[in-house]
Amino acid sequence: MNQEKLNQKYIRRCFTLAKKGYGKVNPNPYVGCVIVKNGKIIAEGWHHYFGGPHAEPNAISKAKQSLKGATLYCNLEPCCHTDKKTPPCTPLVISSGITKVVISTLDPNPKVAGKGVKQLRAAGIEVVTGVLEEEGNELNKFFFHSVKTGLPYVTVKIAQTLDGKINFETKNQTWITGAESKKYVHKLRSIYDAVLVGANTVKVDDPQLNVRLVKGRNPKKIIIDGRLSVPLTRKLFLNDDLADTYIFTSKNVSANKIKTLEKKSAKIYRLALNKNGQLSLKRILKILGKENINSVLVEGGNSTFTQFIENELFNEIIYLSAPKIFGTGLDAYDLKKRIVLDLYSAEKLGEDLKLIYKRK
Repeated sequence: MNQEKLNQKYIRRCFTLAKKGYGKVNPNPYVGCVIVKNGKIIAEGWHHYFGGPHAEPNAISKAKQSLKGATLYCNLEPCCHTDKKTPPCTPLVISSGITKVVISTLDPNPKVAGKGVKQLRAAGIEVVTGVLEEEGNELNKFFFHSVKTGLPYVTVKIAQTLDGKINFETKNQTWITGAESKKYVHKLRSIYDAVLVGANTVKVDDPQLNVRLVKGRNPKKIIIDGRLSVPLTRKLFLNDDLADTYIFTSKNVSANKIKTLEKKSAKIYRLALNKNGQLSLKRILKILGKENINSVLVEGGNSTFTQFIENELFNEIIYLSAPKIFGTGLDAYDLKKRIVLDLYSAEKLGEDLKLIYKRK
């Protein structure tokens, strides 16, 4: 196996290790690290939890032999800045005796952004960058987007029929997709920082928006309800601790309802309506970004989908299409403009089809 193939092999292993941090390290990036000497892996590590040691020191600490002459593989450029919870990684790598570092992606954080690589090279360490870079960018798309824009990465998830319906009736919930798709959605919830829905989805579907079908942490819950019209008897409000619930509403709403929710520690944001009588999604995303929410999964419904897509306030759309045709029912969205997307992937989930599209 030539060196290029070997580099890809070990970087792929870094990706696998990095994913162990799903839902645990946010808002930090997912990072895995592999140390190879004489053609064999002698240590591995990954970033386990936010505020904990990074992947590189975790791997270096596990090595039971000298690292002189070893190669360190890491999917993200080692950090070099000091104003954070943990020490910088580059001095440790330099002092360890490692002679070569192979990286997938550079860190877009302005405090790093190539400076880590410069420090390593200045110390005489050979550095290779850009190995499986596209895959590395996809792995840390939440972190990269947040660092560059200050906004969360937004994915619109739509479960629909072949003719684009998300419900057979408008007042009662209709299950559309199968068991595999439902399990996939719960996996997504465990990865994303927050799940967002509109008021009508809460009224009609009465969702819990938590993780039940797979192991993983529950996301924060975001509800857009301009009139604060959702009954407090819905499942989302029954818990006595709503600290992970964010409700965006307008200024002229029930003060008693707000007091009830605030007593349960829900975060209430009262915003001015725009000229269309709606809450500004762009402002909501800016607020969420300041709350260190790096990723948002939009789960419905029609009005919410329409606003996010028509205003182009999304990064990707995931369609879960069931082999059904309703003929009548509620459309996924009502757009007044043409949107052109790039197909990223297509995959069968049980009897359903999962299509992921990215913005051009």
